[in-house]
Amino acid sequence: MAIEEILDEIENILVDSTRVPFTNKLVIEEDDIIRLLDELRDVLPQEIKDAAKIVSERQRILEEAQKEAQNIVDQAKVYVTKLTDENIISKQAQEQANEIVLQARKAARDLQQESVVYAEDVFKHLESNLQKALEVVQQGHSHLQQNKPNVGN
Repeated sequence: MAIEEILDEIENILVDSTRVPFTNKLVIEEDDIIRLLDELRDVLPQEIKDAAKIVSERQRILEEAQKEAQNIVDQAKVYVTKLTDENIISKQAQEQANEIVLQARKAARDLQQESVVYAEDVFKHLESNLQKALEVVQQGHSHLQQNKPNVGN
């Protein structure tokens, strides 16, 4: 079950619970809440693993972009050298090579920026989900504390 589904189910239990008259207390099935909290604990490590995979993928994309940019730069340098060695309009060759290098660097920067934006979006989504989960866990814990029977009274 996904985090959001678990949170929705906890919320439904709380909303559907019987209220204690003249208080803000609820009567809830402890087993249901504990079961859902256990499921939440099982799901959270997977979300964290997914985030780690995203970070790893982001790093791989950045490294790939850097290699691609370096290959393009190297090819441009080879192209410039070849044109110059063959005495083909040296100035035009240099301008073309410079343009290729600029385009390659821009493409690499763009790809890196897109990778960073993608990773940030994923982390924001994960952070939001984890925050929601934490809030529900805290509410559930608070609710259990408020409804704890006084033993010995």
